[in-house]
Amino acid sequence: MSKSSTMHKIKPHHLAREACLYVRQSSLRQVAENTESTHRQYALSEKAIALGWPSERIRVIDEDQGKSGASSENRTGFRGLMARIAASEVGIVLVLEVSRLARDNADWHLLLRMAGFSDTLILDLEGIYDPNDSNDRLLLGFKGTISEFELNGITQRLTGGRLSAASRGVLKTHLPIGLVYNDCDEVVFESDQSVVDAIRQVFELFRRKQSASAVVKWMHQQHIRLPSRPHFGPHRNQLLWSLPNVHQILRILRNPRYAGAYVYGRCQYKRRSDGSVSMRKMPMDEWHTLILDHHEGYIDWQEYCHNQQVIAFNGRGFSAANERVAAPRQGAALLQSRVLCGHCGCRMRIHYTTSTRKKPRKHYYKCNRLHEEYKTNVCQSIRADVVDAEISKFVIAAVNQQNIDLALAVQEQIRTEFAQADQLRAERIEQLRYQADSAKRRYYESDPAYRLVAATLEADWNDRLRDLEEACQERTAYANTHNAEISDQQTQRLYQLTHDFEQVWNAPEIHHGDRKRMLGLLIEDVTLTREGYQVRIELRMCGGKALTLDPACLPKPLAVLKKTPVETLTAMDQLLDTYADQGVADELNRSGHRNWLGQKYTATRVRSLRACYGLASHAKRMRQRLKNQGYSSASELAQELGVHSNTIRTWGRENRRVSRQEFTADNRHFCMYKIINDKDDFSSDCNSTELCNRITTNTA
Repeated sequence: MSKSSTMHKIKPHHLAREACLYVRQSSLRQVAENTESTHRQYALSEKAIALGWPSERIRVIDEDQGKSGASSENRTGFRGLMARIAASEVGIVLVLEVSRLARDNADWHLLLRMAGFSDTLILDLEGIYDPNDSNDRLLLGFKGTISEFELNGITQRLTGGRLSAASRGVLKTHLPIGLVYNDCDEVVFESDQSVVDAIRQVFELFRRKQSASAVVKWMHQQHIRLPSRPHFGPHRNQLLWSLPNVHQILRILRNPRYAGAYVYGRCQYKRRSDGSVSMRKMPMDEWHTLILDHHEGYIDWQEYCHNQQVIAFNGRGFSAANERVAAPRQGAALLQSRVLCGHCGCRMRIHYTTSTRKKPRKHYYKCNRLHEEYKTNVCQSIRADVVDAEISKFVIAAVNQQNIDLALAVQEQIRTEFAQADQLRAERIEQLRYQADSAKRRYYESDPAYRLVAATLEADWNDRLRDLEEACQERTAYANTHNAEISDQQTQRLYQLTHDFEQVWNAPEIHHGDRKRMLGLLIEDVTLTREGYQVRIELRMCGGKALTLDPACLPKPLAVLKKTPVETLTAMDQLLDTYADQGVADELNRSGHRNWLGQKYTATRVRSLRACYGLASHAKRMRQRLKNQGYSSASELAQELGVHSNTIRTWGRENRRVSRQEFTADNRHFCMYKIINDKDDFSSDCNSTELCNRITTNTA
């Protein structure tokens, strides 16, 4: 493009506006290393001065240095340039290449449209373009399309080369701690044996405890540190030792490089519109590359897959569909994650009550999943200590019958764990001793007259010696504790306890988690079904055998305990036909009946029970029995015959006209009367003057 053909495009109103020089490189590495490109971009200001713009009206926009042109979301300089173009404040935009402005067609064509509306020119090394000119606009459109296609081509070439190298297992990636590349780019163990032993210890602990949290807890108790080597930050590529956390243990367990496998494509990265990057972990069957036995590993592939299953099981929730058995914890509930509801089949949860001064803490097996989801009634709630007692009896009987040498296994496990931890401490001490010796050599090699350097080296030497002394003291303290734990007397005691597993099971030194681990060796799960105040316990053993224990009796509430048994009430009802209250109490005591406190019955207690349950007294029963035979009281019979009640009593004593039946009940004497002769004859006889006078005389 000739100079004359470009100069005629610059009009006075263009010169009246400012010239904007846009400077951008895609990455900070390019900014640091490709300094010549930066110099060429800033040199375009001289070209703007040659075209007629004064230096004070040339604006340099370099805010987007180190940012990609694939999007305008994170480029504040480009958005500010677009705003000035839309406000008709820019006469010309100067760039080294149009790809510096945008590599996205949407951003590029929006810029061209804004420049066309505001009559803004665009300049690159090839010349000046007017967006309102059809030929220039066509050429700018081609350049924008080629720029975007070029970016896609570069990305595809880089990605394709990386994927091709990864598919052959030759692409070098960041290795986890414990693995390094040698001079031949082969993956080998680190030369520092303490790092290798620490990583092996993690897999060994997880193999026994089956829980990442349990591994972390043990390492914190033993004060065992794990190594790490950050890839970024101020401590980049430095070997650091610290107490581990759960996330660090899980990263080690989930990394397939420790199993000797080469893996690429475990995570999928996607750039968001705001410039940030999102990450999604891919399932194993969607990994781009998986090459087994690529290098020597700490574990084999089968153990790695088993570890992933254990981690997945530990992270699942409780439901009837999954077979989750969580790692044993220190709660008092013995059947943690192993108890099923006999009514709905759901896994029962553990509910702990709050302890108070009067009521100790209790725990229950409760099935409330249907209640939480569908707001139905709770299936059942069972006192856990009652069920745990029955399960403990079963386990103790089973272990005693098999006569397992538990003491030897416990002692061997203690010795193994201590030996492994002591080896790690010894390696740590050796490392600290080497660092102290290195600090000592640096101090002696320095010039003593130069105190600024000598003082610093001396302080570093003292710090190393202090760390070494603390590590030695810590190792000695743990060794003394271990020797106290497995003394000869205690070893002999363990062998004695072999013959009585009940003492081992109930020993206060045995933690709840240890009991649950021993239980898991025998029982797979337990199904509980509550029927009133009894619980049916059904066991499924680890070998597949099913057993049913005798029903366990739940403690009854006080209201039920105070309630008199039906058998006692039935016997009392029968005895009241024959005996008064004191006689009933004597007969109940003779038969072995007692109240809810285990006390004998008395006449007062029998009287209270009669009043509570509405039982008729012996006196009422006798009177009713005589009434059924035709007897009546003196007042009732006198009212019926129209005579005085004393007349009836007199006839009864004389055994004339009426018969008398006497009985004693409740310390009282009762008399009932019955007419002997026919009632009509008796009435006519009663109307005679002689009878009336006799009655009057007797009454007087």
